Amino acid sequence: MRKPLLCLLVLLLPGAVLAAGSPHPVADAPIAVVASVKGKVEVTSARGGAPVAAAFGRALERGDKVSVAKGGVATLFFGDGNVITLAEQSSITIGGRSGATPGTTALPGEVFSNVSRFVTAGSRQTGLVSMADMRADTDAGAPLLLAPRNTSVLDETPVLRWRAVPGATRYRVHVGPSAGGDAWTRESTASAGAEDSLAFPADAAGLKPGVEYLWEVEALDAKGALRREGAMVSVLPADARESVRDNLARIDESAGGAKDPAARFLAGSYLSGMGLYEDAARQFQALVKLAPDSPEPHEALGNLYLHVGLSDLAAAEFQRALALQRKAH
Repeated sequence: MRKPLLCLLVLLLPGAVLAAGSPHPVADAPIAVVASVKGKVEVTSARGGAPVAAAFGRALERGDKVSVAKGGVATLFFGDGNVITLAEQSSITIGGRSGATPGTTALPGEVFSNVSRFVTAGSRQTGLVSMADMRADTDAGAPLLLAPRNTSVLDETPVLRWRAVPGATRYRVHVGPSAGGDAWTRESTASAGAEDSLAFPADAAGLKPGVEYLWEVEALDAKGALRREGAMVSVLPADARESVRDNLARIDESAGGAKDPAARFLAGSYLSGMGLYEDAARQFQALVKLAPDSPEPHEALGNLYLHVGLSDLAAAEFQRALALQRKAH
């Protein structure tokens, strides 16, 4: 279900705040992207002006200078596919190529193009938005379905997750092609938690690649239906899934592994550019834990949640990002 990133219209409720400025400037075709930052790292723009703090997702143009102070470190991802790390008390002026160490493995061009698409689209569309009056709980006004929601996925048998509905004793789950055809229905007993889920039934055929599916959840009590909601999901074709998994492995290899913030940022940005929003969200959720003081992972999560229609979760992430940004200044 690959769709172009849409221009975002954000309704600012009473008391909402739009933060001044975005942490990454708009760039239609950046030469490189800041993949991770630790400590004091600054960017001096080729267009002039005073140096500014670097941040996850900063788009870099030709002639920009990245400087790393004592105790700092930065990882840059270049359009030629190379990932380089700048150690403390070093600097680099961005050119057309990375100047990477001979023998290093470059990532495919599609990885950079998808990372670039996510970085530039996110900064254009939102910035940091704090929707102060929007509730971030599980009341009747919040979306019911959590994941997979309006996204493509890699797994043909995804776990289906939704929010608990007060008063519901059971849930009826229906999955079938949106254009009609073979479908299945199962019922699940309500749990005592804030969320409920259903593992894909072992006796049900997996989702067919390239087919758009509608899955629905109906919350029920003894008297009947309380609430119902549906969402779309599709599985990437087999060759595309193989390519994505190969690229994710190469990102880990090039950017320091699963516990490196740069690898998680690049993986999340790449997956988002591929329309794999649920998989991308998991990468950014991991990044939040690896870089707890950085606002950008929360902003990235907010952008993803908005894209799939989880506006209350997006509001919470933007609020966290804005709080961290203010704390840093």
